[in-house]
Amino acid sequence: MFALACEGSLEGEALEQLGAADPRQVGPYTLVGRLGAGGMGAVYLGRSVGGRAVAVKVVRPDLAEDGSFRARFRQEVAAARQVSGAFTAPVVDADTEAPTPWMATAFVVGVSLQQAVARHGPLPEETVRALTAGLAEALTEVHRAGLIHRDLKPANVLLALDGPHVIDFGISRAADGAGLTTTGAVIGSAAYMSPEQALGEPLTPASDVFSLGSTVAYAALGSRLFGDGAGAAVLFRVVNTEPDLSGLPDSVRHLVAGCLAKNPAYRPEPHQLVDFVERIGRPAPAGGWLPPAVASDVVVLRGVLTALPEPPPGPPEDPPKDSPEGPPPPFPGGRPPEDVAPGRRPSRRAVLLGMGGGVLAAGAATASALLTGSDDTGATSGTSAPLIRPSGTDVPEARPLWQVTQQKPCPQVLSADGVVVCVSIQQIWGVDDSGRTKWTVDGAAAGSVFAIDPNTPRPVAQLDGGRLYVSGGTALAPELLSFDLADGKLDWKVAQNQKNSLGEISFTGIRAGKAYLLGMGDGSDRGLLAGGSHVWAVDLTARRTLWFHGEDALVAQAALLPGSDRVVISNLDQLKALDAKGEVAWTRKLAAFGVAAAGQYFLAPDTAGALIALDPKDGSPAWTVNGVLGASLRGDGFPTSEDGSVLYCLWKDADGGFSLGTLDPANGRTGPRTPLVLDGPAGGAAGARLLCADGNVYRMGADAVLWALDPANGKARWKYSGLKGKDPSKLAWTAGAGRLCVSDTTTQTITSLPAKGA
Repeated sequence: MFALACEGSLEGEALEQLGAADPRQVGPYTLVGRLGAGGMGAVYLGRSVGGRAVAVKVVRPDLAEDGSFRARFRQEVAAARQVSGAFTAPVVDADTEAPTPWMATAFVVGVSLQQAVARHGPLPEETVRALTAGLAEALTEVHRAGLIHRDLKPANVLLALDGPHVIDFGISRAADGAGLTTTGAVIGSAAYMSPEQALGEPLTPASDVFSLGSTVAYAALGSRLFGDGAGAAVLFRVVNTEPDLSGLPDSVRHLVAGCLAKNPAYRPEPHQLVDFVERIGRPAPAGGWLPPAVASDVVVLRGVLTALPEPPPGPPEDPPKDSPEGPPPPFPGGRPPEDVAPGRRPSRRAVLLGMGGGVLAAGAATASALLTGSDDTGATSGTSAPLIRPSGTDVPEARPLWQVTQQKPCPQVLSADGVVVCVSIQQIWGVDDSGRTKWTVDGAAAGSVFAIDPNTPRPVAQLDGGRLYVSGGTALAPELLSFDLADGKLDWKVAQNQKNSLGEISFTGIRAGKAYLLGMGDGSDRGLLAGGSHVWAVDLTARRTLWFHGEDALVAQAALLPGSDRVVISNLDQLKALDAKGEVAWTRKLAAFGVAAAGQYFLAPDTAGALIALDPKDGSPAWTVNGVLGASLRGDGFPTSEDGSVLYCLWKDADGGFSLGTLDPANGRTGPRTPLVLDGPAGGAAGARLLCADGNVYRMGADAVLWALDPANGKARWKYSGLKGKDPSKLAWTAGAGRLCVSDTTTQTITSLPAKGA
């Protein structure tokens, strides 16, 4: 998959004349020029007798004699044949068994992203958003074919007038791990590898999403996120450091941050990125998706192509068997693309890139790693009454009870009577009502580490019965530790003692004296590397492991029903219920973003914006409500009233704002909805973040403004703007015991707000 995109000046010779050693004919294609050469061979511009332009990759003669190389080339061709889509270039023809193997792909007239940025600098924000959508759609097709690209980078992205194209499947592998490379081999481009790829670990499609994030950041910044230098040094930074995203535009920054999650389980899927760009997009200039300078370069290249001599005349050529010619190249005078043919509805690609209408619908994606649904009708109450939204200017500003800065980021805070618990990777602080440190737990003294990722808000501790339970771990085994909430003294701890377990990543909750934790590693022997994930259940009374359940896939979230010993886990494309012994009670195929619980049902927000209630006995749907905004990546989007009889949700309205509404968790019947104050410029990800405590429903806006709402009518009681503009995905929060507390993991600051606002 190649294009007329050569290094150096675009005003110079973009296509080399054939040399004496270059072939003139490859298969049915007449070669008219040389596009470039590399370690594997050369790439030529070819034409069929019928006039179709193709890029022909010809293997070096000496490599053609190497059996292992020929096998790798077969794999590349097979991989490329499986991928089709608007943002990739399909294989037209190939002969891997010829004396000199070759492959021909549809010709894309475009410049590489690497070349465009080197020549013109960072791309405009709207172009970067459209680029993100195009690359994500290309990866959707790649992954649908069961492949992992493994080398997505600026040099392998071509910018054409009709959109970006992903090329070069030379090191792609089947997603099931089948391939020719050795286990543990690190293959790819260091600056754009995922951490797991850098470590030589087994890869999932999420690895490509990390590379997408690095590539998009390069387009927006004009430089590599993880710096330059020796490959080993770059890989160290990829694995062990967080890149500086402050130079990225707001919407791009938060989208990229989601893609760059160190844990593959927390990265968005490509189709989620496409959905966000479509849903939250805004118009771009009518001239097309590329900035004028880059578009001009592409036009120049197209002119070079059309000026090439025609191949010798001959009879019309039939397409090779099993190799359809596909659509003609985008030359002047050719038929219009199907996306804009008269009388046809524009495809998703046309909508994304603005073809036919001159409008770029792919716009600001303010979400990073979230799958949130929206009601396209914008209805807020089932009536046609006009939407009246409050301004919020008359809402009083809350005054903090106290604000402290801790020594380390705290990915979780918990609120109890007389104390706020702040959990960091190495310490736990108990802070009293005046903001003074009441007690401190040192991880070294306790012999444990408390958070697997100190900068990502995530539940790693729970309160129950006046005690603090914290998931921790040593180099030998994960642990659950119990502390006295009054003085922070360690009471007891229990080790997991399960082989091939890497540690706990989140604390799902406590029900009926049993703690449930999610961790990495499924307990099976995979050699040096542990894979998969697990659920660990601990009996708090007996202080021992109750059961351990391993999963091949990465479990994204889990949920518990009140008063029940059944837990449901989600790995994004299916749900599983585990019984009191940790055995699978039922499995349901459902592309859900996370899982929650309310009343007697588990809740699964699906990818289409529907909230589905599932019977805990067999997973059958009990009711479905459309248009509900999905929870944020932190999973706190569906709170209930204290008695569990009312479920609070957000609906997205036609004007881009939100309304707060209620559901009866017993039957899904909706109550009235109240339009909320519009969020300011998004500081981070979209998605519902709601809590219910102390007679308030709390909402964290996309701009990180905090609102205390009246549960009876949704009206704002007070707001707190002290965090406005922050990234909500970096904020941990909790409510209860008469206060709302927020931890900013970027500044290490904890803020305590009174439930009454003052």
